[in-house]
Amino acid sequence: MDEEQDVELDPVAAVARITALEMLVRQMMIVQLRILDRMGEIKLDPAYIKGMAEAYSEKVDSSPIIESNWPEVNYAFKVNVLHNLERFFDELEKHIREHPAP
Repeated sequence: MDEEQDVELDPVAAVARITALEMLVRQMMIVQLRILDRMGEIKLDPAYIKGMAEAYSEKVDSSPIIESNWPEVNYAFKVNVLHNLERFFDELEKHIREHPAP
């Protein structure tokens, strides 16, 4: 195997895969939350989703996530993760508002 071989990543394919995974995870989470709601374990509403989002954000904020010698890399990575989590939970909350449980 050639050690000098370049590896090329197709950015469109990578983003498409990530987007597909996000969609699947969001759908699985919705199904799980609806099951818990029907069982009476939680009250699934936008406030519950906001509480989940806050809990995840706090966890990310207190976690080292990656170990880098450069604080700006750690900061940029955390900001990116927090931004993506915020978008994820905003979309989840929107879905719950638009499709309330029967």
